[in-house]
Amino acid sequence: MFDTIEQLENDILAARDLDGAVLVRRLRELWGEVISENETLREEALKASTLNKILKSEVVRLKRQIAKLTKAQFGAKADHNPNNATYDRSSCVDDQKAKDAENNANGDKENGQASDGQPEAKEKRPRNTSGRGARVWPEHIEKRRIYMGTEDRRCPCGCGGGIAEIEENETLEVIPAQYYVAVREYPKYRCRLHDKIIGTIFEPRVFPKTTMSNTLMANSITMRFGWQLPWHRQEKIFLSKGIELSRSTLMRWSHRLANEALLPIYQLMEQELRTNSERLFMDETTLPMLQPGKGQTKTSYLYALLRDDRSFSGNKPPVVIYYPRDTRAMRHIHDILKGVSTILQTDSYAGYGRLGRQGTPVEQITPVKCWAHARRNFTDEYEFNKTPDAKTVIRIIAELYKEEEKIRGKPPLIRAAHRRQFSDPILDRLRTFLIAHADRHLSKSKMGQAIRYVLRQWSDLTRFVDDGRIDLDTNAVERMFKPTVLLRKNALFLGSDEGGEAWGIHSSIIETCKLNAVKAEPYLKWVFDQIAMKLRRSEYEKLLPWNAPPELRIKH
Repeated sequence: MFDTIEQLENDILAARDLDGAVLVRRLRELWGEVISENETLREEALKASTLNKILKSEVVRLKRQIAKLTKAQFGAKADHNPNNATYDRSSCVDDQKAKDAENNANGDKENGQASDGQPEAKEKRPRNTSGRGARVWPEHIEKRRIYMGTEDRRCPCGCGGGIAEIEENETLEVIPAQYYVAVREYPKYRCRLHDKIIGTIFEPRVFPKTTMSNTLMANSITMRFGWQLPWHRQEKIFLSKGIELSRSTLMRWSHRLANEALLPIYQLMEQELRTNSERLFMDETTLPMLQPGKGQTKTSYLYALLRDDRSFSGNKPPVVIYYPRDTRAMRHIHDILKGVSTILQTDSYAGYGRLGRQGTPVEQITPVKCWAHARRNFTDEYEFNKTPDAKTVIRIIAELYKEEEKIRGKPPLIRAAHRRQFSDPILDRLRTFLIAHADRHLSKSKMGQAIRYVLRQWSDLTRFVDDGRIDLDTNAVERMFKPTVLLRKNALFLGSDEGGEAWGIHSSIIETCKLNAVKAEPYLKWVFDQIAMKLRRSEYEKLLPWNAPPELRIKH
């Protein structure tokens, strides 16, 4: 044991030959310096420890952000359920082969085939998932028979032998697009009866004083907004054919068609969507817009409002309307939904936070939130930190989706009854688990935030149990942005507000055509022809995509 300060002081004072008071004073001064230096070192160590924790937390945050951005850029878009085993495609194929062999054997036994010793007729085996077997072409695809033998149908060696049999080989061929200039000759007749010149009525076009044909613009608009081919690439396609047709001309024609010819159809679609929908989806995405004179782009937004009742066997045609807006402000959402009375499924963006509140323009809206967004927080947490609680939550949510698969496309009453019986107990188990484990995670941690998000949105997340018209997530409307994202990547930016309006109108009509299995290019040509023939506005109802003639439908 070391001596204490008091013992040392007493020993020094007892010494006869030493000046004890001086030594004690010096000792106290030295000890004070040691104490002061020790306190300073303690403070510095505490600061270093605190800084170390902050830096570690920042490193973890940055690593998580990098992982999230890497996943967004290069990873799969769908959430991965860690509770599922790895999918083995080969085993599934082998199982399918075994089942096919067993079914064929059973069929032979039942039908008593091959028992007479006669050869069986060769049948084309159905094409399996590995690409083997005969391909079955759609019935509407024309088949052209091309004879590849000698002209006289005799043996090429000159022996005179005829054809024993013909072996067929099928390949899918394509005729490249061809452009031509239509020179229409409109004769003028000398009428002897009335003694005057009688002309021929010109073929109607939407904009007759241009070289733009209805067919060309139907093709160009479909290429851009249906298959995401921007104007500058179309310009190069024309140049490859020796045709000089600038991107600015194509763009100017497209804007004029959207804001003049197709605007009434867009407005009718919007009116139908707003006034005759039981359940809607809504979401938004970014659209860069060029700022003239600055050489930079600003962020504008494209909202999508979707009606798709096929999940609950609804009989109303699906329709999507796109709204370009300059910001993501709440006022734009309220302006779009003003006066609408329906169920609206959205994500948890704060701009949707006042839906259904009394005294707002959107008080007639019944808000519903998305389970896919709620699950994403837990999948990100497990992917980065391997948190066991996150894995458990993902597994429970997967049980909800498994129950949904059983009632997809069923009427609302059947869906609601099934959910009350099977989904409600799963939700009770999930909520109990979240409440019990909430205190195990820091409130500012990602897991703690994910738990609080679900508990805070619980009423909007569970509204689907008692209403069979509601889906679990907003994936339906998010799929509507895939063409927009591809075109945004290819075209880089919008040039003007007029271009944004044209983007919304053209995309609404073409994507609604896709939803209703209507061929977009022939449909646009048909619409342009009808408008050119001065169809009355009161009859524009028949021009809506879901009212298109049968010959414009996609045949399966």
